[in-house]
Amino acid sequence: MSENSNDKSLTKPSSGVPTQINLGPSTSMDLSWLPENERKALLIDYTKGMMDISKKAQELHVDAAVLKKTLDDLSDTTREVSDSGNAVTITHSQTTKVGRTEVMMGNTEQAQSGKLSKSQTGEKDWTPYYIFGGILALIIIAALMKG
Repeated sequence: MSENSNDKSLTKPSSGVPTQINLGPSTSMDLSWLPENERKALLIDYTKGMMDISKKAQELHVDAAVLKKTLDDLSDTTREVSDSGNAVTITHSQTTKVGRTEVMMGNTEQAQSGKLSKSQTGEKDWTPYYIFGGILALIIIAALMKG
């Protein structure tokens, strides 16, 4: 088998630097009009880009596999506790490169409502800051009235 039949994404002229890049099943880019050194530079950039895409795809695959394993474990635990006759509510939230996932499982009314608390959804509770700010404002007003 020739070298060209083994590597179908690149077409190589006699100089060894490809003159065409196959970008997909039906799309290719003709590089024959470029000088050899520019074709080499372009191919280096193309290869780096393909490696970046492959790396990103692997990271997303790992994140998705971990999420699947976590959900399977949570589901199994919920089922076991429920089957033993106990009430159970399990919540789980996580943010990955795939996105944010919020899960609530169980046999309780809370689990059946499907409503996560603010902390479970990742929403920040500003109430303590408002209380502190109000107390600070009262102290400043009291100090200004005495002075």
